[in-house]
Amino acid sequence: MVAGISQDYKNFSNMIIHNSDPQYIFVAVPKTGTTTIQNFMRSEHVIPELAKKKCKWLIGDYHLGIDEILEKYSITNSKSYFKFAFHRNPWDRMVSFWHDYTTDRLHLTWSKEILDYKNFETFVLEFANSKWRHHKNFKPTVEYTHIDGKQAVDKIGLYNDFENDIKFCFDKINLSSEKFSTTKKLRRAPREKNYKKYYTNEKMIQAVADTFIEDIKLFGDKFD
Repeated sequence: MVAGISQDYKNFSNMIIHNSDPQYIFVAVPKTGTTTIQNFMRSEHVIPELAKKKCKWLIGDYHLGIDEILEKYSITNSKSYFKFAFHRNPWDRMVSFWHDYTTDRLHLTWSKEILDYKNFETFVLEFANSKWRHHKNFKPTVEYTHIDGKQAVDKIGLYNDFENDIKFCFDKINLSSEKFSTTKKLRRAPREKNYKKYYTNEKMIQAVADTFIEDIKLFGDKFD
């Protein structure tokens, strides 16, 4: 078992495993509010307890699925951990990807590559046959939360019901959802809130549906 903060902490630290009471594993599905959640958990649990050297932490690894987490860190008693993740409507999620990686300087290398696509429509229509299709950032939620077709986390919160579901999860791990609601959110460049306005034809809508078909079947996502 790895102790302390990994070398990847400053750059990635997307997945968090808490080995002290309460034990939990947060599986970070990209573009589902994970950065804000992670920052809050670090400020409330990670940093104070590390300073007091009360517990061991496993922090790091860029967007691992629950199967990868359990295997990599040899966690055999996963039932003792509260395991949770969040899911976002795939059409909205694709817009969020495009917006952040074409406006956020933190992703400069990726931005340059994604900007090779002349617009969002081209990106969406060519996505399925591009190298991005199998990139960790674009994996469907089920590839993070399921093992052999079965849900392997205790709770998959919905981005569309974020306030209620984050409260449920935080209640399980002794964190204050009220305090979280007042925490400073990560600043992003402003975007059109209605994701549907980014889709200008049926081919774009269908392309995303085909790519995230497993998520859509499981969560009942609709383009509405």
